[in-house]
Amino acid sequence: MWIFILLFILLIVLGFIFRRKLVDLASKAADQTNRFLGYHLLPTNIGSFEDDIEDGLTSSQFDLTNNLTEQETRAGLKDKEEILKIMKRQNVSFDQARLIRQQKLLKKNNIDPATGLPLDPKFVSFGSSSAS
Repeated sequence: MWIFILLFILLIVLGFIFRRKLVDLASKAADQTNRFLGYHLLPTNIGSFEDDIEDGLTSSQFDLTNNLTEQETRAGLKDKEEILKIMKRQNVSFDQARLIRQQKLLKKNNIDPATGLPLDPKFVSFGSSSAS
């Protein structure tokens, strides 16, 4: 009987000591479960532009160092996991991965990635014509 009481007290003490890690693990598990079920969480303050730079998510075309020098308060890049997956799967640079992601979003929304025009057959455009 005393062994169970001592084990229970030991578990409570260990839980108290490692409570921060336990909360972080539970939060990550909940996030992964929500993503698996198709729920997307609102952006939080987790992450930073410094982390994004360390992960290779910067280039001469999309330079994040200015965000560090200006002490930007945002939490870093949005959808960085998706860009990292594209970079790893297709073995492409950060800029190419951003382009691939953007083209995929345009196609998903029925927009031609080459022209930026809607692919809807009912679409009518009143723009300047090049007729002479």
